[in-house]
Amino acid sequence: MKPMQWIINIILFVILGLLAMGVVNFILDPFAQYAKAQLYKPVYDNERYLNSGLAKTYDYKQVIIGSSMTENFVLSEAKETLGFDKPIKLCMSAATAYEISVVLKHAYEHRKIDTVIYGLDLFSFTGNTTRLFGGEGSLPFYLYDDNLLNDYRYLFNFDTFKFSVDSLIVPKEAVMFDYNRMYQWQHEFHEDDFNRADRISEWKEKYGFNPDYRKEEYALEAMKKNVDINLIPLIQNHPETTFYIFYPPYSILAYKDMQNKGWLNTVERFKRHVFITLAHYPNVKLYDFQQSKEVTCDLDNYKDLLHYHQRINTWMLQEMKGGKYLIKDNFQLQKANRALSKNIKECGNF
Repeated sequence: MKPMQWIINIILFVILGLLAMGVVNFILDPFAQYAKAQLYKPVYDNERYLNSGLAKTYDYKQVIIGSSMTENFVLSEAKETLGFDKPIKLCMSAATAYEISVVLKHAYEHRKIDTVIYGLDLFSFTGNTTRLFGGEGSLPFYLYDDNLLNDYRYLFNFDTFKFSVDSLIVPKEAVMFDYNRMYQWQHEFHEDDFNRADRISEWKEKYGFNPDYRKEEYALEAMKKNVDINLIPLIQNHPETTFYIFYPPYSILAYKDMQNKGWLNTVERFKRHVFITLAHYPNVKLYDFQQSKEVTCDLDNYKDLLHYHQRINTWMLQEMKGGKYLIKDNFQLQKANRALSKNIKECGNF
């Protein structure tokens, strides 16, 4: 075979291979970019990619969104407790405020949303206002638009193909296919992984797990900018939507660490900024679950110093309905801050 013919054959082989992969990716469409999954059950994984498709092709009216602090909500419980009829979760592990904003704006472009449950994870609001948790390229912006011309990056992508194949042939736990429990991580742990003894041991070994509080990206001004740029416009532009915004209840040891590193005062000032800013919008309900002694001081609720058991997600839905932790005025804000400080003093010494 002549060298030129050999080169032509290689080029044709590559082109045919890419076309075949593109056809498979288009038909299986693992990230639901073109239609709701029909040929097989979707795997609720790889959130930053899948959320873009779910927002386009699924039918929903209520959205639960945030970081890993929101992943364990169960949709049927949101229906039963808060009266939701078509809820979906568009959460992302370690989501930044910017990433949440991108996803939620994308959802608004495709559906009318009457309610949003928004987990205001303090760590999501650190850093610059366009921070991506995984760094540049970690959020596929080309999937968060309606420009079909750039979909080649999705269709002719070996990672998409690999996810398609893995979805079909690699065994998965049933919960990975369960829309009702989509994105949850509770099933990955045993009940005895949530226990006081391990949390105290973890605390003593690390004696302060976060070394970053003194960095510039954790400063008050950076956090306030994230609120003003990545949260407020969503609320302002959608008065038709009721926003349930809540502070997730980390373990008391997390707050002890914040206090030891001098960040707790910043957090209190940040929460005051959030309250003052949100007070202008009647479509917002702000809940501070960080003041709850029954949750944060019970270390049997946690698998690490931050992440709580799924029963706490259930409890938060119930409290959203009941309103005990709703911050309506400045008095309640100050009361919540005092309660947290008191809990740290009473429960945070080991």
